[in-house]
Amino acid sequence: METQTPSLKKYGTLSWLSLLIGVTSFFLVFVTPTRIANTGSAVADSITLSLMVIGILISIFGLLKKTEKKALSAIGLLLSFSFVFYWILIIALLVTGQIPFAP
Repeated sequence: METQTPSLKKYGTLSWLSLLIGVTSFFLVFVTPTRIANTGSAVADSITLSLMVIGILISIFGLLKKTEKKALSAIGLLLSFSFVFYWILIIALLVTGQIPFAP
């Protein structure tokens, strides 16, 4: 009789990379000293958008991989969407009148 050992799931390179890109994306969007998103620079916005897309793709690949744990990839996916969350927050604040629309 043959016994099979279950494959042990672990955090691999994809999980850690997706978390790193997600945290970097979060800091570039929300944290004031490191904010480069929405400052009027096309280069900064393209860097932020490219990090978001790369982070989302790597997180999805990490979530679909069978031999990896899913927690770090899921956190990285949520943090990679920080640019989208920022604009949803801004639009919600504009609609509710919490921030002015024009000077």
